[in-house]
Amino acid sequence: MAQDLQALAAELVEAERRDAGLEELVERALAVGAEVTHYLGAAVHDARERGANWSEVARKARVSEATARAKWGPQSVRRQMGVRAQRTAVPVTAVEADRSAGASSHRQRLGAAVSFLLRVRGRTAQEVAREAEVSPSCVSRLLAGQRVPDWPTLYTVVVAAGGAPAEFRVLWEWARGHRQPRRRSAAVALTRFQGTLRGLQWAAGTAHAGPPADGVAPDILDAVLTGDLVPDWETTHRIVLQLGGTPAEVRSLWEDVQYTFLIAHDFFPAQGVPGASDLV
Repeated sequence: MAQDLQALAAELVEAERRDAGLEELVERALAVGAEVTHYLGAAVHDARERGANWSEVARKARVSEATARAKWGPQSVRRQMGVRAQRTAVPVTAVEADRSAGASSHRQRLGAAVSFLLRVRGRTAQEVAREAEVSPSCVSRLLAGQRVPDWPTLYTVVVAAGGAPAEFRVLWEWARGHRQPRRRSAAVALTRFQGTLRGLQWAAGTAHAGPPADGVAPDILDAVLTGDLVPDWETTHRIVLQLGGTPAEVRSLWEDVQYTFLIAHDFFPAQGVPGASDLV
């Protein structure tokens, strides 16, 4: 929820920078407010699960105990989560609905990636739904590119299917129309860049690097997809096309990697990046 809240806030900031109309700004602000409400309910639920009593909750939330019980009691939280589930199953705003063509393409790409993951791992949609504790219809609609669940749900589905959630995160963001804040740490930027290429690889229906594209040597392609190499943009452009992606959508991720190393005090993160051994 905190990640979704960050994304919604980023979308509001972006709308303000674009000098969007009042209707869009109001819709995005209301979406942020609703997610804050849901987040607080979930946070109190977690605190209660860890043993906090209502008196402690009320004191830390700066409300009366009666108000805390009324706002965040089990029934109220379940009702809030039900409302949130309905909201996140469809585009958040009417503005997003106007972009249905692009959103549909991203939903189908995400569905194709998860579908191929299931085939490679030898899992059925029913098995994954049962293990992830989500409804079979939720998984079926995801695979068909009809609906995009919230991130915790997709995360659980990918893990249940034997996949790596980081390889599906940016595909999910594209499908949900999220514009994440730019300028991250080097480790995060690298993880997102490599994860996105791996996600496109799943969506393309190939678990291996495949033949070279437009002069990209197989060893270079393998190194990029395994996170051992960040190539120049021309090479990245070719690889994205080979994997069936849109270079313009990946460009910002590649730029984030370049930017983090330009401003870094040390050339490489102190803890390093798993699987990364070389940069160009």
